[in-house]
Amino acid sequence: MLPNQPMHADNRQSILIADDMDFILRLLSQGFKKSGFKVFEANNGIDAWNLFNKEHVDFVLTDICMPGLEGNELSYLIRNQSPDTIIAVMTGSEFDTASDLLKDGTVNYFFPKPFNFMDIHKCFMAEAHVPLY
Repeated sequence: MLPNQPMHADNRQSILIADDMDFILRLLSQGFKKSGFKVFEANNGIDAWNLFNKEHVDFVLTDICMPGLEGNELSYLIRNQSPDTIIAVMTGSEFDTASDLLKDGTVNYFFPKPFNFMDIHKCFMAEAHVPLY
C-alpha cells in the first residue's frame, strides 16, 4: 500500500469506477455495492485520479473515452504509482487502445461496451478472492 492511501476503516474491498456516462456509472456502482464493495465514483479521469490519490483503492474500472484525462492515461498513471492495483478498461470504440493497454501490461482486463455486468463482476470477484455463488 502507498503512504498516501489510508487503510479501510472497514475490511471491504474497494473499487474506483470512472465513466462519463452517468447511467453506466450508477449501474456499475449499484452492482458492486450490492456485492459488498466500497465504491468510489468519478465521471471524468481527473476526478478519478484525485480519488485514487486520496482513498485506498483495490480495483479500478474506467472508461477509455472521458473528458480531461482519458482512461488510458489514467491507467498509465495508476499502474506507475501502484503496480499491484487491478485495472480494467471499458470502451465502445477504442478497441486498439484497449488491446495495446492489455499487451503492455498496463491493464488486467478489457470489456467492450455494451458489456455484460456479470462478466465484469466475475472478474473482480475472482480477483478479490470472493467465492462466486
